Amino acid sequence: MADILSQSKDEQAHPAAAHAVEFELKFTTDAAGLRRIPLLACLSGHPVSRARHLVTVYYDTAQGLLLQNGISLRLRKTGRGRGVMTFKAPALQSTSTFLRREVEIPAGPNGFDLASFDLEIQELIKKITRGVPLVERYATDFRRKTIEVNTGRSTIEIAIDSGTFLAGNKTHPLHEVEIELKSGAGADAIEWAKKIALEAKLKLETISKAERCAVLAGLAIPTRRAKPEEMTSGTPLDKAITIVLTDCLQHYLDYLHPFREERSPHSVHQMRVGLRRLRAALKIFSKSFPETGFRMFADRARDLATGLGDARDCDAFYQLAFGEALAHRYRPADADVLKSGLDRFRSESYAKAAEIIESEANLTFILDLQAFVLQRAWRIDGTDAHFATLSQPTENYARDTLNLLMQRARKRGKDLLQKSDEERHEFRIALKNLRYNAALFGGLFGSTKTRKSWLTDLSELQEILGLQNDLANAQIMLERIKPFASGEFTGSAGFVIGWHAYQSAEADKRLEKTWKQLKTHKIFWD
Repeated sequence: MADILSQSKDEQAHPAAAHAVEFELKFTTDAAGLRRIPLLACLSGHPVSRARHLVTVYYDTAQGLLLQNGISLRLRKTGRGRGVMTFKAPALQSTSTFLRREVEIPAGPNGFDLASFDLEIQELIKKITRGVPLVERYATDFRRKTIEVNTGRSTIEIAIDSGTFLAGNKTHPLHEVEIELKSGAGADAIEWAKKIALEAKLKLETISKAERCAVLAGLAIPTRRAKPEEMTSGTPLDKAITIVLTDCLQHYLDYLHPFREERSPHSVHQMRVGLRRLRAALKIFSKSFPETGFRMFADRARDLATGLGDARDCDAFYQLAFGEALAHRYRPADADVLKSGLDRFRSESYAKAAEIIESEANLTFILDLQAFVLQRAWRIDGTDAHFATLSQPTENYARDTLNLLMQRARKRGKDLLQKSDEERHEFRIALKNLRYNAALFGGLFGSTKTRKSWLTDLSELQEILGLQNDLANAQIMLERIKPFASGEFTGSAGFVIGWHAYQSAEADKRLEKTWKQLKTHKIFWD
């Protein structure tokens, strides 16, 4: 009974609807790494199948319209048979980032034929493509070996794939390990994925084979491919916790691939936002359920965000210094010295961020948190009082939470202009927690117009405080850049600090007015 209760509705439906959903974790490695998989200690005693040759052709419009909607259509052949056609799309309502809709049907004598799918899929494809014809867009050609693991309540398949991604005249090696739940509980699949990934030192992959082909073809893949489930009035808190944590974890995961590909300021910033949203929710839940893992996951999210901090600080300072203060032809002559030093510091910071992203700490955080959500582990050893709280409508809990956070923000924002930089930073943190939770739970209350207006004022206030925080850090960043610079940059440093003093004074004029406006604004959750 405990095992059944620990599964989500999606998971419970999985064994009986294997044609409709797929729960799968994907990892990448190299050729040598693939050869090690069957030899892992955790897989000792589990036989390895003979290799099968799989050739897959993916269909889309020339513009990649299906790709942009997170959908893939493929024809996969094994040997001389007609093959299997597959439709994949984001799960409609999911408690896991690793769950997708999947429909498989035998291919007919003419190969790929959209008309063979049910009418719902046909209409969806036609709506997205707007009559533009589907073409053979890209392909994969690989050999697959499989290992089956039976845990007693779950059956898990480990697929070892070695071959090639193909897009036009471009090719790229394919070395992947897929861990798919065939029946049972998603947490079991995650447990085995964790064992295998840690022992074999695999890298978590967040995009599909079709999307990997699209990248090879030079197409841009969408950042977020699955919409979060919406909370409605009366949603029990128990379910709301699942929705919130799934959404925040997905936000973080959405930017792992962009970071790996681009090392862009936007991807670093958004990963930190995802982690901050997670922390804001986890800290609130931990106050109501202190004996669960909420606080522990909040601390782990903080450690990861801190590790990405230097990269973000470098990007913020670059914008402050060279996007604004020194962004003109009359800048001091030593500005190039400052820039080259900053570039070297930034390069080192991004290398450190990359190590964190590929670290065991990050991998286990993602997998542990996903298992925590799937099992609804906050219910384990729960008291009668806990279950009473979990069963109440979320808006009751959210209203009390937002009132508490607003009260804390008012306290920290008293006599705002007289506060030090450190005190203003604490006020900024209080506003962040208020904003993230207001955004997470806001759909449960009031009119959309009132909520958006309130959040707009709060965002503006945060923007001013964020600017002041970056300005306050300017002196610290100038000192940190010195070891990376090839010479002195006192002229540019003085220019940046002077600009900081002017901008801080200007920001103060907006700060008090915006805070007063927010305090008098109608609170949308009342």
